[in-house]
Amino acid sequence: MGRSSCAVVALIAALTLTGSRAAAEPVTRGLAYSDLTALRLNPQGLQNQLELDLWWRLFDPGDSALLANNAFSVGIAPILSPASTRLGLTLKLRPLNVFKVEVRWEYLAWFGNFNLLQSFGSPRDDYSDSALDAGGEAGRNSAQDGWQLTLDAEARAKVGPVILRSRFKAGYIDVPLDHGDTVYYEQYYDLLLPSRGWFFLNDADVLVQIGSHLIVGARHSFASVAYPGDAYRPASPTGRRAAPFTASGPSSPGASSTRRARPSTSRRS
Repeated sequence: MGRSSCAVVALIAALTLTGSRAAAEPVTRGLAYSDLTALRLNPQGLQNQLELDLWWRLFDPGDSALLANNAFSVGIAPILSPASTRLGLTLKLRPLNVFKVEVRWEYLAWFGNFNLLQSFGSPRDDYSDSALDAGGEAGRNSAQDGWQLTLDAEARAKVGPVILRSRFKAGYIDVPLDHGDTVYYEQYYDLLLPSRGWFFLNDADVLVQIGSHLIVGARHSFASVAYPGDAYRPASPTGRRAAPFTASGPSSPGASSTRRARPSTSRRS
């Protein structure tokens, strides 16, 4: 049974702090802080995401609106939930207002509750809601830790009231698993990921600004996982990438790339 679109109720607070300077003097460095608390209904989850960045301006933008917010930053990015935590270190570069890149390293930890972390012996195994519920009742939840490296690039443009945005992520994961398993269900991305290997995501948004306070839009999501050949059982086909899948749905300015529909192949045994 495929996943339906998820609903997110979010409380967002953002605050930017800078050193006190004379009004005529341009600000060249500062401290940026943002916090997001989100309740997700499908898959169910409660999460708090904090980002704290120390930033520096790269160069004087002059009168150019395209260069006005150029910056380089280093920061920390913890993500906390009742079932798991991610402790991240970030490097961010924004040479143009319409383009930015980020490198993020995260320590990952699961507490062994809420049907997480559950692992499987092949990418072809069933990881549907019912399978995860059954695994939790059978005691297959596991307290594990690992790490993830993510390369992130985002481009955006605005033409009149229309906003175009595309965000690409390439991630490498390393999570040791129990029982000789080779893949695990990652609720953060709603994907079945290898114990060690690469995955790729892209979210493309078309947003429309209506008045001063309302922005609505649609999103098209793409995901692909590069399962290594030894992730499959000996009797199964191996040596190929997982078939990519796409999903579409509503979008908002603060939507992240972590809510996506599950591919139909997830229910193959």
